[in-house]
Amino acid sequence: MSSTKARPLAVVAALGVVFGDIGTSPLYTLKTCFQLAHATTSAADVTGVVSLICWTLTIVVCIKYITFIMRVDHDGEGGILALLALASPRGKQIGGPIALSALTIVVTIGASMLMGDGVITPAISVISAVEGISVISNALTPYIVPISAVLLLALFLIQSRGTEGVGHIFGPIMIVWFFAIGITGLVAIAGTPQILAALNPLAGAALIAHHGWVSLAVFGGVVLAVTGVEALYADLSHFGRKPIVLGWYALVYPALLLNYLGQGAAILTDPHALDTSPFYALTPGWMTVPMVVLATAATVIASQALISGAFTLIEQAIALSLSPRMTVNHTSRREFGQVFVPAMNTALAIGCLVLVFTFRSSDRLASAYGLAVSVTMLCTSIAFYHVIRDVRSWPKPLAIALFVFFVLIDGTFVLTGLPKFLEGGWVPVAISVVLTTIALTWLEGRRKLSKSLARQQTPFSELTEHMAGLKNDPQGTMVFFTPDLNGVPFIGSHRWVANRAREERVVLMKFSRSTKPYLTDDDRLSVEWLGPHLVRVEAHVGFMERLSIEPILQACELHGLDLDSDDTSFIYSDPTIGHAVEGLPKWQRALFEFLQRNARSLPDDLGIRPERRVELGLSVEL
Repeated sequence: MSSTKARPLAVVAALGVVFGDIGTSPLYTLKTCFQLAHATTSAADVTGVVSLICWTLTIVVCIKYITFIMRVDHDGEGGILALLALASPRGKQIGGPIALSALTIVVTIGASMLMGDGVITPAISVISAVEGISVISNALTPYIVPISAVLLLALFLIQSRGTEGVGHIFGPIMIVWFFAIGITGLVAIAGTPQILAALNPLAGAALIAHHGWVSLAVFGGVVLAVTGVEALYADLSHFGRKPIVLGWYALVYPALLLNYLGQGAAILTDPHALDTSPFYALTPGWMTVPMVVLATAATVIASQALISGAFTLIEQAIALSLSPRMTVNHTSRREFGQVFVPAMNTALAIGCLVLVFTFRSSDRLASAYGLAVSVTMLCTSIAFYHVIRDVRSWPKPLAIALFVFFVLIDGTFVLTGLPKFLEGGWVPVAISVVLTTIALTWLEGRRKLSKSLARQQTPFSELTEHMAGLKNDPQGTMVFFTPDLNGVPFIGSHRWVANRAREERVVLMKFSRSTKPYLTDDDRLSVEWLGPHLVRVEAHVGFMERLSIEPILQACELHGLDLDSDDTSFIYSDPTIGHAVEGLPKWQRALFEFLQRNARSLPDDLGIRPERRVELGLSVEL
C-alpha cells in the first residue's frame, strides 16, 4: 500500500501518470461540444458551453470523486473492483471469492467499460496531438497516422519499467504542460475578460434553456473533459490519495479551468478559431511547433493513466476470480500495487493500433469516446452506494442523497452519449460485452468446478481412520491443494495416492483471499496439527497480493511445518470438463474450457519448482 504522505516525488510521479488523460482533454473537448450542441459562436453560447465544462470538472472531479468516492478505499486500493471487494463477504476461497450477484454484474460491466475506454484513450489522445502538425503545414497530414502508431508502440514498449519509473520520466513534462496551457489560457482571458461570465453556472443553464432538448447532446461532449477521472480512482494504490489531491488542486484543476476559459475567449475574439482548433488558437504563431511537440508528449503520457489503471484492474479481477490467471509483475520494491501485466499490455497495444489505422482522425474517434467512461461512472456510483450503506454504515439520508445526486449526473452523461453508439460508440460497448462475458463465465465456471471437485473428495473422517495406527516417522510430505479442508481430493480416484498417503505426512492446504490487500507473516496462516501424519493449513492471501508459495512456506516454518524441502510434493488436478445435466450452457462450458486450458496454471502462479509438482487427471461435470 502506498505511503499516505504526499512526498514531492510522489506528487510529480502522479502528475506523470494519473492526470495525463484528464489533462489533455482540452485538445478536443470544446470543439466537440460545439459540434454536438449545434451551438453558435455568440457570446451566450460560448460562455454557456465553457460554463458546462468548468462546472462538470468541479462537480464530477472535485465533489464526487475527490471529496467522496476517493475517501472509500480498500486499505489504500481504489477503483470499481476495490469497491466490489469491499462489498463481498469475508474470507472467500480462491477460485470462487465472490457471488454472482446483481452487484457483481454491474461492477463487471463498469470495469469492462473502463477497459474499453483504456483502448480508446491512447489512440485519441495521441492522434489528436499529432494532428497539430497539419496546423504547421497541410503537406504533413498524411504522416499523422504513422507517427501516431510509432508513438503508441514506443509507449507500450516501455511499460515494463513500471508505473513509478514511467511517472518519474513523465512527471516533469506534465508540469511543463500544465503551466503552458494555464498561462496561454490566462493571456487569452486577460484580453477578453467577459469570458469569466462562464464561471456562473447559470450561463450553462441558459444555453440549455435557449436551445431546448436538442442542446442536451452537448453533454456527450462535456463528458470528454472528465474521461480520466476513473483513472484517478483506479490509480489510488499507485500513489495514495494525498499526492493525487495535492496535484489536482495545486496545478491540474487551475490549469484546466484557465485553458477552457482561454479557449472560449479565443472564440469570442475570433469565431474562426472554432473551425481549426480553439486549443492551438491560444498559441502565438512562433510557439506553434513547440506546442505541438509538447502536446504530443503530453498525450503520449495521457495514455499512461488508463494503461496503469488497466493493469490494476486486471490484478484485482484475477484476485476476485473475474479473470483467468495471467502473469502479473510487481514493478516497485517501495510501493505495493504498482504492477505490469504483459498480456494486457500486448492486447491494449494491438487494440490502440487497430483503432488508429481504422478511424484515422480524432474527430471520428471522438464519437467512440465518452460513452464507456459514462457507464463506468454510473456503475461506480451504484457500487459506492452499496459500500457506504452496507459496509461503511454512513447515515442513510446522506447515502441516499449522494446516490441520487451521482446517478442523475452519470445518467445524463449515459443517455446523451447513446446517440453516438452507431458513430463509433459501439467499439467500447463491444469490448465490454466480450470482457463481461469472459469474466462472468470464468466466475461461474470456477464456482461450479469447485463444487464438482468437492463432491469427489474423501470425507475427512475416513482419512482420519485411514491414518490411525501409522508409525510416527513419515517418509515425506504430500501437500494437497483443496478448496475444502473437510475432505481430501484424489484419494478415492487414484489408488497410488491412497497407498502413498500411508507412508507420508498429508497436508491439506486451502487458499483464501483476505479482505486486506496485503498481509504480514503473522496473518498469513492458520495451522491445525491433527497428528504427525495429518495437518490442515489455511493460507491467507491479500486481495491485491500475487499468489506465491514463498511467503506461505516462510509462514509454515513459523508454525513448525517445514514444506520447503525436496521430499515435499505438491499435488493438484488437471480437470477434464464434461457435460452435466443442469450445468453450464454448451457455449459457456466451451468458453470456460478454453479459458481454463489457456490460463496460467496454479503451480506456475505459486512458483513451485517443476520437480516438486504432481499433476493428476480428474473428470468433472459442469
